[in-house]
Amino acid sequence: MKAILCAATLLVIAISAVQCNPNFQQLMKQCMDETKLTEAELKEFMGSGMNGNANENLKCYSKCLMEKQGHLVNGQFNAEALLNTLKNVPQMKDKMTEITSGVNACKDMKGTNDCDTAFKVFMCLKEHKAVMGGH
Repeated sequence: MKAILCAATLLVIAISAVQCNPNFQQLMKQCMDETKLTEAELKEFMGSGMNGNANENLKCYSKCLMEKQGHLVNGQFNAEALLNTLKNVPQMKDKMTEITSGVNACKDMKGTNDCDTAFKVFMCLKEHKAVMGGH
């Protein structure tokens, strides 16, 4: 399960830019419990290269992680908070121009609800390579 959780961090790790540490794993487990996302659902989505159909649980899992890290507030992507997080991550420092460009391209994304918004923002960030999972 730990390996799956660490692999699953790619889903929102970039949004968190936090390494697989016990605290983040606990946060992920909390969000899985809160959203009723199963390990099998997460594994299936990750196995598809994050190109499969995301169910509502998966979308709400993205929302949960983003909210708990301050990157989604009241259903609105907090681009500044994400950039502040990422600029303090050593692996990201030399990529901040590209990351800022991607974050700016995604900052106004809106979905049909807060879960959909969080997921759309993440997929946009991935597409723009503004997240670790996008490389």
